[in-house]
Amino acid sequence: MRYLRIGIGCLFLTVILALAGCGGKSADEKKAKANQQQSNQPSVIDQELKKQYQMYKEMRQYQLEQQIKAEEEVKKKEEQSKKQEKESKKQEIKSDKSSGGKEEGEKSK
Repeated sequence: MRYLRIGIGCLFLTVILALAGCGGKSADEKKAKANQQQSNQPSVIDQELKKQYQMYKEMRQYQLEQQIKAEEEVKKKEEQSKKQEKESKKQEIKSDKSSGGKEEGEKSK
């Protein structure tokens, strides 16, 4: 009788363990399906992150454009100052020649 109880208990235990193992597989499948569905539909956090990243890209692009414009303005100002400097040197040379020629003529007299 004692061995009969032990045998029935072992049989009952194996049946329970077998059923418990089968339930785990279906739960894993359900989790996998749920994860797959979630991956197909972007979460709210993902959407917000995409929006923020897009805004960052736009801001960075604007900053780059402004930087390029500022550099171009600096180059233009430098070119203008160089032109003005050349013109002023030319005028100085012309004025030196015209005034220098008169002074030399006066010195020779």
